[in-house]
Parts: sequence; structure tokens; C-alpha cells
Amino acid sequence: MDKGRTPDASVSPRFKLIFSTVVGLTVVSLILNVVLALFGGESAQVQAASEACSTAFKMGFGAIVGLIGGRSM
Repeated sequence: MDKGRTPDASVSPRFKLIFSTVVGLTVVSLILNVVLALFGGESAQVQAASEACSTAFKMGFGAIVGLIGGRSM
């Protein structure tokens, strides 16, 4: 155990709200991306929506990693 640091086991309600919102939006964007890939067809609108969902998933995953990493420091 690091002598200069005390573990903080409590998580604020604000962090829980932000974290659960980011996780929820990330999961929804992943599900929409899969649904569009399976049943969407090949139109330009479907491809644009799929790219938007893919970008949202990538950003959400990065935010989750950042929130967890920032919380552990």
C-alpha cells in the first residue's frame, strides 16, 4: 500500500450519475450500430447514421476509461 495515499472508497452521487449516463449512451450507440449493420441496408443515410453511432461508441468508451482512470488517481 502506498504510504502517501489513503484509499477513498466513497463515490459521489454526481460521479455515479455521470458514469451511468455515459455507460448508458455508449451501450445504446453500440446496440444501434449493430442493428443498423444487420438490418439497415446500404443507403447513404444508414451509413451516415452507422458512422455516427460508431463515433459515439468510441468516444463513450474513451470517456468510461477516462472516468475510471481519473477516479482511481
